[in-house]
Amino acid sequence: MAYNAQQNKRLRSKGSSLEMAQFIDAGANKIKKRIRDLERLLSRKRDSLPDTIIVEKERTLEALKFELENAKLKSKVKDNAKKYHMVRFFERKKALRKYKKALKAVEELKENEKSKDALLQSKIDLCYVVNFPKTEKYIALYPTGEELSDKSGLEKTELRKKAFRDLIAKQLEEGTLPVSLEAILSGKRLDKEGSGVSLVESNVEKKEQSPDEKHEEEEEDEFFE
Repeated sequence: MAYNAQQNKRLRSKGSSLEMAQFIDAGANKIKKRIRDLERLLSRKRDSLPDTIIVEKERTLEALKFELENAKLKSKVKDNAKKYHMVRFFERKKALRKYKKALKAVEELKENEKSKDALLQSKIDLCYVVNFPKTEKYIALYPTGEELSDKSGLEKTELRKKAFRDLIAKQLEEGTLPVSLEAILSGKRLDKEGSGVSLVESNVEKKEQSPDEKHEEEEEDEFFE
């Protein structure tokens, strides 16, 4: 479940109490247990609890559910980082070699359009390897024979790889990549919790909020302060 920045802010503000503080960045099992306890409490004693306590517990419950999703995401990022470390390591080295070769060709051939396009493609490949999200199963740019022989879901995988590569190309042009080409060439990578580019965010159309919607959001923020 994804939350935008405004939701993140509101949910975090709900968890500012002493009770909630101990669960920020806690493990999933600890958070799940507290969620079950609160749900049980609200289910059994809602009629006898003061309204102020019910509101407080419901706020904490919602904030805990947000923290649970956050904990699951961190666990997934950690698992994928370990699982795909070697393939990304070798693909980064290969992409860097291709980039250096293409750059040399451009310097030698000057106005040759073919060499310029090869350089651009090598830049996209290098940025792809580094900025591919750790929340996703890594889709190799240079698949091995074993990976190529697995025909199951190959078409869907190729379409998804193209979608990520197109997004990388767009953000490279705009200068909005999580890790820029210049940073990559200086040896930088995504940080431990960096999730890379996001197809979900890129496909969500941002619409203008009506005055009523903005007013409702402001009122909600004030309520949770």
